[in-house]
Amino acid sequence: MAHYGAGVEYALHTLLNLSLAPDETAPSARDLATFQRLPLAFMRKLLTQLEKAGLVEGSEGLRGGWKLAREPRKITALEIAEAAQGPSPLFECREIRARCALWEEGAAPRAATSGVCEIHAVMLAAEAAMRRELAKSTLADIAQRVKAKSARPDSTAIPDWFAGRYAERRKS
Repeated sequence: MAHYGAGVEYALHTLLNLSLAPDETAPSARDLATFQRLPLAFMRKLLTQLEKAGLVEGSEGLRGGWKLAREPRKITALEIAEAAQGPSPLFECREIRARCALWEEGAAPRAATSGVCEIHAVMLAAEAAMRRELAKSTLADIAQRVKAKSARPDSTAIPDWFAGRYAERRKS
């Protein structure tokens, strides 16, 4: 089972799309949902979570929409993951070491169960490393990698799509 679920991936993509949308636009929840082929209700819930975390700001009305609350270089992948899923631990130790067949149920020797379980210690270290890496990666870093990977004609496809949708809403 994946530690971070699809909600985290959608949150990362949503903020990436907002970072790539032209500054003069404010994509609507509908546009963001349509772009990722997601149900509108899911996108609205996700945007509410991201807004509560201080990552996006919304404005209401036909011409309203969503913008990043901070510059992409000031938003980390860790913040996005925690906004979408919460600060859940990578590993939950169930103290299996206390339930070994070598001793009676509930009668594990103190030496076998004292201190941090060595397996849990390894998992805590792995989680700390993962959190450090996510905290080092910013939305701007991710956007830069996406732009570098895109072919020249494709490099404006996302901004152009959101600009076109925004222009259509402004006409309404």
